Amino acid sequence: MINNTTPLQDKETKSRLTTANCRLPTEARIYVAGHRGLVGSALIRALHNQGCTNLILRTHKELDLLDQRAVQEFFEKEKPEYVFLAAAKVGGIVANNTYPAELIYQNLAIQQNVIHEAWKPGAKRLLFLGSSCIYPRERPQPMKEEYLLTGPLEST
Repeated sequence: MINNTTPLQDKETKSRLTTANCRLPTEARIYVAGHRGLVGSALIRALHNQGCTNLILRTHKELDLLDQRAVQEFFEKEKPEYVFLAAAKVGGIVANNTYPAELIYQNLAIQQNVIHEAWKPGAKRLLFLGSSCIYPRERPQPMKEEYLLTGPLEST
């Protein structure tokens, strides 16, 4: 017999994941890059639920993560203690197939800029989250977060 329940579908496991012992100091300066995306917005909700009150958030218009100098100045000014890197240039399957080199180049630049600045003295921890085509290929639209890892993935 095959068990079709994935860890994210199992209520008990999901509860353990969301209440894991990974609390940050509530007053810590926490920067979430990509806070408007699926993962970043979930992170913001989780941090708010933990009582974190000093979240540092910037939109793409406010801070272009491709601009190394702008990222450096941002880190020097804001001095985040904890950094969550959930930002990426995305475009879906069509963009992945049409512009693969451009997407990887831009994403590597974003990662390099943020990781380098977080590495400099000041940031205590960095969590880098990366994904591409992580949703099952055969799911109803619009896609929902709970569909994550519940079936065969897109081949791209």
